[in-house]
Amino acid sequence: GDEGCVHCPINSRTTSEGATNCVCRNGYYRADADPVDMPCTTIPSAPQAVISSVNETSLMLEWS
Repeated sequence: GDEGCVHCPINSRTTSEGATNCVCRNGYYRADADPVDMPCTTIPSAPQAVISSVNETSLMLEWS
């Protein structure tokens, strides 16, 4: 087309020069509803710095 080329979003790549969209690299994903110009992400890490608080009626968990 008449538009110039743009770089692929983070964690994605093209399979050929002049491609119309970018695919996620291995281990990275994009939701079906995400636009093709959105960066690909990976699964989150395990929770870190877990803190629990217990009282008579509830349990509250906090983590990073």
